[in-house]
Amino acid sequence: MGLADDLAEEKLHTIRKGVLNKILILDVERIPGITQQYWWDRGDLKNRYIHYETVLRAPRTTILCAKWYDSDEVIQLAEWDKGGRKRFLKRVHSLMKQADIIVGHNVDGADLPWLAGDLHIEGRLPPLPPIKSVDTLKVLRKVFKGGAPFKSLDAFCQIVGIPSKTDRYDREAMERAVTEKSIEDRERLTAYCVGDVLATQALYDWCRPYIPNHPALFVEGKDKMVTCHRCGHDTKPIPRRYVANIMSYSMRQCVECGGYSRISIEPERLSIVRSV
Repeated sequence: MGLADDLAEEKLHTIRKGVLNKILILDVERIPGITQQYWWDRGDLKNRYIHYETVLRAPRTTILCAKWYDSDEVIQLAEWDKGGRKRFLKRVHSLMKQADIIVGHNVDGADLPWLAGDLHIEGRLPPLPPIKSVDTLKVLRKVFKGGAPFKSLDAFCQIVGIPSKTDRYDREAMERAVTEKSIEDRERLTAYCVGDVLATQALYDWCRPYIPNHPALFVEGKDKMVTCHRCGHDTKPIPRRYVANIMSYSMRQCVECGGYSRISIEPERLSIVRSV
């Protein structure tokens, strides 16, 4: 039984079939940069500023694995594929511009800024259209804070019972994959990245009730006022009201993920659904 089969057995809050948004789960692997260092004693190296003139190799993304939320296929792209790095960046750009929402663990702090540099500065590719992101690390930090002292993808998945990583990132393996063209290391690192994508989707489903600012999901033929914007399932009215500083609002709860939303009806604007 593989990791994907294990994830399917977990009780997670999956998105309703028929959601129109294109959701891309994404993870990247990189090779570190190399710089020259001149020093008189070891203390000179502490917090040493890196000057551009001393850079021998800039860090760069070498592997990107991703899957559309509603597909079982994991897309595997690498700079050593046919066509080389130039084609790799174009394929990544083409994939990302199809997405409405990109999901990842620390995707806002790492993957997306890294890719922006690779695609637009190095690759000279045009800007991507506006894309919403859901960063599961931000969700854990905001909701649980010190209540979840271990927030890495691997650690938190283990804590909540989600099958997670079966390997670790190996810098030396990446060096061999790039400089020595080691097939074994390339396959190993790509498989590691695939595992992160599968674990990220499962964590995303687990986190769903705790994402009040999730981008709205739309289901064809369904009233967006009474469907859950987190998962697209139906919601039901509840007697509890959301109390703000000046007024209170009626509330609904998702019948699948259990997330809450408030119905805001004000004379100055149309009714909208807001998370709580």
